[in-house]
This record gives sequence, C-alpha cells and structure tokens, in this order.
Amino acid sequence: MKFRKTIGPWIISAALCLVAVEMLGAAMFYRNTRSIVYFNQQKAAAEITASETTAGPVFKRRLHPYFGYTGPYSIPTYTNNLGFLDPQERQVPFKPEPNDFIVFIFGGSIAARLANNSTHGTSLQQALQRLPQLAGKNIVLYNMAQGPAKQPQQLMELAYLIAVGQHIDLVLNLDGTLEFVSGISNFEFGIDPIFPPIPIMLAIGNEFTPIDDASDDYYELAYGVTHARTESRRYSLLIDHSTSGIAYVKNRFFKAIYDRSLERKLGAYNKTIANATGGQGVRKRLGLDMPIKTSKEKIVEDIFDMWLRCSDVMKVMANSTGAAYLNIVHPNLYHSKKVFTESEKASPQGK
Repeated sequence: MKFRKTIGPWIISAALCLVAVEMLGAAMFYRNTRSIVYFNQQKAAAEITASETTAGPVFKRRLHPYFGYTGPYSIPTYTNNLGFLDPQERQVPFKPEPNDFIVFIFGGSIAARLANNSTHGTSLQQALQRLPQLAGKNIVLYNMAQGPAKQPQQLMELAYLIAVGQHIDLVLNLDGTLEFVSGISNFEFGIDPIFPPIPIMLAIGNEFTPIDDASDDYYELAYGVTHARTESRRYSLLIDHSTSGIAYVKNRFFKAIYDRSLERKLGAYNKTIANATGGQGVRKRLGLDMPIKTSKEKIVEDIFDMWLRCSDVMKVMANSTGAAYLNIVHPNLYHSKKVFTESEKASPQGK
C-alpha cells in the first residue's frame, strides 16, 4: 500500500504529461497542416530510412560556366534539364502550349522550395491559378532557384534563358537576404562579394586541389555535416508522416537538434575549407582571386547597390521579351528584431 501511495502520484503525473504532450502535438500538427494527425497517412520508418539510403542518382553541385554552380542535368523526378531541383519534364528551351502561362522562378533555397511546392499549405502554382487574370490558364513553373544562390547568379540565369530563346510570361525573383549574408561572408574570406557563395565554390574547387595532408578535422567535420543533414531530412519525412501528437513533437524536437547541429558544423566546415593551405590555389584556379574593390566600411552599401542594379537589369531584360517581372524581397532568415518604418513598409515589392 505504501508503495502505491509513493509511486502512484508519479505514474499519474507521467500519464498526465504524456496526455498534455499528445494534445499539444496534435494541436501543433493541425495548426501547421489544417489536418488531424490521427488521419495522417503514415509511411513506415523503415520505408523512410530505405528511401534515404537507396542507391540511385545523387544530387551533387558542380561548376557551371554561367550559373556559378548547379546540379546534374535531368535526374528523373529530381532535377530539370538545367540542373535545378525540379521534377520538370519540359526541356529548356521549350515552346509553350496555347493555354500555358510560363513562370520562371529565381532566388535561393526558399524560392526553390516554393517552385517545387511546399509540403503543406497552398502551393505557388495554386496561388497563381487563383488570380483572376490567370483564370483557366495552365501554370507552368520552371525552377531556376538554388541554395544558397545570390545576385548576380539570377541575372546570369535569366540572360541564359533569353539567349537560348526561351519564352517567359513571368519572371519571379525571390531574394534580398543571401546577397548580404553570403556577400559579407565572401568578403570576410577575402573573396569579392560579387562571386557566388564562397563555401560552395571552395568545396567544389577542393575536388580539383586536395586540401593539406593534416586534415583530420576536415574529414570529421565532413562526416558530421553529412550525418546531420541526413538526419534532418529523415526527421522532416517523419514529421510529415506522424500519426500521433507525441510522435509529431518528438520528430520536431529531433529535427531542431539536427538542424542546429548542421548549422554549427557547417560553419566550422566552411572555415576549415576556406583556411586550408590549398585555399589560395583553389582561389586562383577558379578565378576567385580577383582584387576586392570595396572596403569594410562600404561593404553593405556596395552589396546593396549591386543587388539593385541586378534587379533593375533583370526587369529590363524580362520586359524586353514581353515578360512581366516581379521581385519579392523575402524576410531575414535570422529573425531580426528590427521593426519596419512606414516608408519601408510602403516600399514597392514588385517591378
């Protein structure tokens, strides 16, 4: 009896905690997906794991003569024929059908996710189809966005499409954060901010020029980055296929842990790559050793001017072919506490 009085309250408390977590998880799932977690179609964990490890085409960035870098061309159901994440069957340049409305989307990883339709909520394609002006049109989205792209990569991509004679009805450019984040990062590593993000370029370049022999830290970090990224993706799948509130909370919790781990290890990995003894050789081999024309005091202003020039030129180029141009500035991913002024709120988002 004494045992029951001692342990009983703890058991009841634990049960209440589990019920509370279950209710919280179910509520979070409904808030994020507008569906009930218990009706969710579950994919077995073993099947999810198998999908991550099954041998098949691998997306691997490589140098591109115009875009800075891109993935392999036309991996079925994975990349389009220009190497961007997109299960697009049409091959650029393609001729639209009479009822087609052709949209090309540019930018970084957020734009790429929109182009490939978010897992939950209204997709970009659905949002466009709801516009009265496009009623009855067949919206064709072709992705030219990739993480962590920045201007002038988008400008070069649009120039390529125009050069090959691709018809476009709408150029949708979603940018404004990576230009500063990656541009300043380039500057800190002694690379001109106008070049594509230096961690990507140096990682590719080091395949041609091996890093120094004393690189145990490099291989350990490379494994850590790969492991954290794989686990983050696995838990993303588990989140989508949760069938209880507790499972949803658990999967969100572990994904957050691996996302934080990936961010930390990727930062250390990028520094190791940039500071490797072979780094100067890589810079020279890839043409990244161009003298920097800005200073620490003017870096933000110069990046801003470059960004505006690229957007203005993209508008002129798009309009010259009869296409509309819309430049959307996405919020700072680092959740700045800055409150926009009235004039900033009123600043035009489209051109």
